[in-house]
Amino acid sequence: MKTMIVRLMWVVLALSPGSVLADTAVDIGSRRELFVDRALAERLTGGAELRLHAPTKREVAIRYDQPWEGNASGYATVFADGDVFRMYYRGHRYLVDDKPLRQAQSEVVCYAESRDGIHWNKPSLDLFDWPPTRDNSGTKENNIIWRGGPETHNFAPFIDTNPDCPPEERYKAIGGTVTSKGLLTFKSADGIHWSALSDGPVVTKGAFDSHNTCFWDATRGQYVMYMRYFSQGAFQGLRSIGVSYSEDFSRWSEPVGLTYPGSPPQQMYTNQIAPYYRAPHILMGFPTRYVARPLNDHGRTLDPVPLRERLTKASRRVGTDLTDGVFMTSRDGRAFDRWDEAFLRPGPQAEGHWIYGDNYQSYGLWETVAANPAAPHEISMHFTEHAWLDEDHQARRYTIRQDGFVSLHAPLAGGELVTRPLIFSGRRLSMNYATSAAGSVRIEIQDDAGDPIAGFALDDCLEHYGDRLDQTVAWKVGADLSALAGRAVRLRFVLRDADVYSFQFIDPDDAPRPATR
Repeated sequence: MKTMIVRLMWVVLALSPGSVLADTAVDIGSRRELFVDRALAERLTGGAELRLHAPTKREVAIRYDQPWEGNASGYATVFADGDVFRMYYRGHRYLVDDKPLRQAQSEVVCYAESRDGIHWNKPSLDLFDWPPTRDNSGTKENNIIWRGGPETHNFAPFIDTNPDCPPEERYKAIGGTVTSKGLLTFKSADGIHWSALSDGPVVTKGAFDSHNTCFWDATRGQYVMYMRYFSQGAFQGLRSIGVSYSEDFSRWSEPVGLTYPGSPPQQMYTNQIAPYYRAPHILMGFPTRYVARPLNDHGRTLDPVPLRERLTKASRRVGTDLTDGVFMTSRDGRAFDRWDEAFLRPGPQAEGHWIYGDNYQSYGLWETVAANPAAPHEISMHFTEHAWLDEDHQARRYTIRQDGFVSLHAPLAGGELVTRPLIFSGRRLSMNYATSAAGSVRIEIQDDAGDPIAGFALDDCLEHYGDRLDQTVAWKVGADLSALAGRAVRLRFVLRDADVYSFQFIDPDDAPRPATR
């Protein structure tokens, strides 16, 4: 009898038209939605807030300790490619002494790889001599993958997932500075052997001497390039980020600057923008924030003190200014919701990361196994540390929970979020959440007018507590939401000492999602 009543209720719901036209609701289909912005939120009440989370420090991933590397190595790009993880980075060194700061050697592009995304090795590629000499008397026993012109400063590869991409161009890269008068493009069939693709710069408006990035945006069907930019052009105004688009990777639009509504003016160095692999309609960026501040008597006591003194003499701003990591997201690629608080702080003073050049995040996110074999996979990323120190310059791995950059959070006293009208497809609602032992999450499904739908009111929802990436939400009538699919509904999240990171409507017959690296 209970089953029959529920089925009759579903039929009535399915035949009941919504009072809001479909084009006023957000059609999210079955895509995963994260609480990284307020795009889907209509109101937050009580103690509810969107809370930024910091990554967790792990082991040293790679040391820049080879003769062709050194204290200015970095601008790493990391991505998974089948069963191997690939890392590309600049090898470079500066002389830091009582004289003006100057290059100790030419820049080169280096390569490392890993089978698990945690432990890295530098293969001997036998491609280029080091040191470079006219008589080729150097050794090819090194991991140098490219030795060319200005592009070695910021050579940034990616896998071209455009279905029309020819096999010989499966790997592409961009690189260049003002010396090359813009960004050049490169190609490779295997990710190891590279050649020039463009005859000259394809984008010429910008500053470029940073880690510029590029990718094929499958959601929007175009190539997207983000580059160093200045708010007033010609190295004037704020250090910022520009964006350019292309349909064929050859002809590019004129770059335009990004905007950050609601965020005060801040200077961005790198950008590290890419579609989030678990929700590609959301672009995530992890720029390096450049902070120019006068060096007062307190600042002179921040470690590393001896290095700061030498750098201040060699190049004053390098010794006085600071860098840290920031997080931002966008749904259109132009306007970004930027968190003003740091995603990665420099950390304890004794560790010596309060220096310009530290805390630069690599380009790329990838999944790795957790230290606890029973725990779900984590997202890994790299940050540089100990810049300017030949013996200690390195990149360290950090991890964060899947979708765990920002959460909808509420204290034990409680809080709520109500979404805008949504249209979904699927038969059940899954959420990525965590609570305390005393905490809980309940979800009410409302019609587009904000009234609870019979059977899915707050009191009908089971109290959910625990910590899972894919918790199915259930009500007294069960978890099947197929009768509500395709009509405008609102979700009312009610939390107590809990965090919800993401939610998704999916089919209950879906197999568990395999780990994506």
